[in-house]
Amino acid sequence: MQIIKYPITVKINKSGEMIYFSQLDMVRILERALRRSGLPFYTTKGFTPRVKISFSGGLKLGVEGDIEVTFYFDELITVDRLLDRLSSQLPIGLKLIPV
Repeated sequence: MQIIKYPITVKINKSGEMIYFSQLDMVRILERALRRSGLPFYTTKGFTPRVKISFSGGLKLGVEGDIEVTFYFDELITVDRLLDRLSSQLPIGLKLIPV
């Protein structure tokens, strides 16, 4: 059985109070936002399934800037749908930017 993942890459701008959150905190924030958004996110297969998210790099603590993030989905969705549904679930200081 072949598992199909549909990736969508966007940039996330981290600014304001969010600069004091670490990369690991960012992962947790994005996982929770994805779960609340109701989007069909892809989870890893195994004993402890996790939301599949890939970062192109990381920002240091206390640094403002952009990070490229790839989200993986079970179904084909549009970038506009991702931006619309996920943006409303993110805290102030995190902004999604299409690539």
